[in-house]
Amino acid sequence: MLKGIGVSPGIAIGSALVWAPESLLVLRRKIEPDDVEKQIERLHVAIGKARQELSAVRDRMIHEMGLRQAYIFEAHIMMLDDKLLVEQTETRIREDLDETAWALHQTLEVLWKKLDESDNEYIRQRTADISDVGKQIMRKLLGSQHRQDLSNLDREVIIVAHDLSPSDTAMMKREMVIGFATEIGGKTSHTAIMSRALEIPAIVGVENLLGQIQTGDGLILDGMSGKLFLEPGGQLFQEYLDRAQRYHYFERQLKQLKDLPPETTDGYRVELAANVELIDEIETLVQNGATSIGLYRTEFLYLSKNATPTEEEHYLAYRSVAEKLAPAPAIIRTFDLGGDKFISSPKLDNTFHSSLGLRAIRFCLRELEMFRSQLRGILRASVHGNLKIMFPMISTLCELRQAKEQVHVAMDELRSQGIAFDEQIEVGLMIEVPSAAIIADSLAKEADFFSVGTNDLIQYALAIDRVNEDVAYLYEPLHPAVLRMAKYVVDVGHGEGIWVGICGEMAADPAVAILLLGMGFDELSMNPVAIPRIKKVVRAFSYAEAVDLAEIVLEMPTAEEAGAILREKIAEKFPEGLY
Repeated sequence: MLKGIGVSPGIAIGSALVWAPESLLVLRRKIEPDDVEKQIERLHVAIGKARQELSAVRDRMIHEMGLRQAYIFEAHIMMLDDKLLVEQTETRIREDLDETAWALHQTLEVLWKKLDESDNEYIRQRTADISDVGKQIMRKLLGSQHRQDLSNLDREVIIVAHDLSPSDTAMMKREMVIGFATEIGGKTSHTAIMSRALEIPAIVGVENLLGQIQTGDGLILDGMSGKLFLEPGGQLFQEYLDRAQRYHYFERQLKQLKDLPPETTDGYRVELAANVELIDEIETLVQNGATSIGLYRTEFLYLSKNATPTEEEHYLAYRSVAEKLAPAPAIIRTFDLGGDKFISSPKLDNTFHSSLGLRAIRFCLRELEMFRSQLRGILRASVHGNLKIMFPMISTLCELRQAKEQVHVAMDELRSQGIAFDEQIEVGLMIEVPSAAIIADSLAKEADFFSVGTNDLIQYALAIDRVNEDVAYLYEPLHPAVLRMAKYVVDVGHGEGIWVGICGEMAADPAVAILLLGMGFDELSMNPVAIPRIKKVVRAFSYAEAVDLAEIVLEMPTAEEAGAILREKIAEKFPEGLY
């Protein structure tokens, strides 16, 4: 039995396919001076073809899997335009008279080395992205039309790899892949994100995985526990066959909860909302029994095109959301770009791509006309349903006031034009940095609601780079500091008479969800597919039980002890397992 981190639930039983992407052989060839311009043209043609291919994959990802996957490919498209990549390759062609493929290979080697030596962990993590992009261009140069990929699988397999690049998973024949296991990765890695979006069981962070498994080996992969069994014996095999059957039966049962209210046994109702990225997902959230949209990400308007979206494009997108969901509410988050999210714009420098740099509300307050264009679009759409406005990454009261002032400016502009909007529209903010949590009492006096963004709050509170594989084990939602901050935010919010929600991976964990309920959160917002399971948990507890449980857990000095108590309580309610 090998142990890793379970990042996508489910059980996979089948044979292994050890995946090692091809190494492209590049030989050094010299050219004549007269061929320089021709070779440079070859470079730009190859980059153009790679851009076209990546753009098609990105667009498909947006429509099939959502924005979080599309961000990855948007980043790769941006790398194709990197001046260092293009100019250094051109220089090698001109000065060294190297053929294009060798010149590109040498440039990539230098870039990989520079990135790998960086003091910034986020920058170091980009070496895999540069490798993926470099191979895309190199295939075009070498005429590799039949790249080795996962698109031609003819049998069901569990993919075993050191890592999986975004393009590997995007191109694979999905119906033939029943599980993923990788040597590296964490809960927020590319593989984790993609596997959850595809609803494929997955385990990451399994040490020396490739040294112990060969193609054809029989495997059992448990995406809940993070366990991977190699050549399991008859008794274990039968046990997991039974568990897999129960899991699928349980999943079918969950669908029957769609129309039941998310209420505890003593009648307390909590809102189970959905985190949504595309209008097309509204049907999915309805099918899974969501009561509202707790987080509507607007970045797709920026990532799906090369130009800044117009006010009219904002309006039409949000109007569609409002009309499809009415009378239920939808919280529209103003765009949150930066950190691990990208936008193709000449205005943005490298600081935009830092988690601590120019991003989210900081960028909005620098580019006010762009910000107000979005705000006007939201306000105009608000007459067609029940929309709310939410600002990301607020860290000071001044930022909140400045952002609200732009809402008032947008309102005045619309009034002067005689354009209607909801004069009482609610305006709230995300609590996702420690400073905001600590001054939540002040923020609550000037906001209509809070939504705690746990993914970033955990990262910033615990000083953990989410893309750093070396510290992935420290990314702990149940850390006492995280729980105490969250509880404080709830209490001061309620003290000022505003409601408090939570969005992020925490809300989708059944054991943690009942803790959040007991802590007093009014709304739990999550991926739509997680809602049925959380609704089942909510309906199995009384609110009094949840409150008592929260009081006990909040006193625990370690995340391990808190987790043990929550798992024990869930096991009592669901002895057959909750998967």
